Amino acid sequence: MSELKEKVSKAKKKAADAVTAEAIEGKKTVRSTARKVKNTVEKAAAPAAEKLEEIKLAAEIETGKAKARTTRKKAEAKEKLEDAKKAVRKPAAKRAAAKLNINIQSQMGGSITLEEIVAKIPKEATDIYVKAEENKIYWVSPETIGSVDIWG
Repeated sequence: MSELKEKVSKAKKKAADAVTAEAIEGKKTVRSTARKVKNTVEKAAAPAAEKLEEIKLAAEIETGKAKARTTRKKAEAKEKLEDAKKAVRKPAAKRAAAKLNINIQSQMGGSITLEEIVAKIPKEATDIYVKAEENKIYWVSPETIGSVDIWG
């Protein structure tokens, strides 16, 4: 009987070893398969991740363009507002004078318009003084001064 017990004990041990070996092989197979699946998923997901980055970059670019457009429009609006403020500050008399036809006459009957006066003086002139009784237009520029005859 003891021989039989020994054979049974060895058979049980062998069976237990075989079960353990199968369990180990099963775990190895599962881990290997899991690694393969993980690699496959990562490879498949990489292009999608790159596409996502491209989409994010495109969105950032569009946001920047929109911000620049808004900033530019604000600057243009501010400039228009400043121009309007300057126009309001300009006295009504100056605005009206710019639209008037002004003639300067002498006691002897000569007449000259502002356009004719401007045509007689140098372009660099900054100040003009008209003295009809002296028949002279005096002008001042940053570099020189001078005069011309009005009629003559």
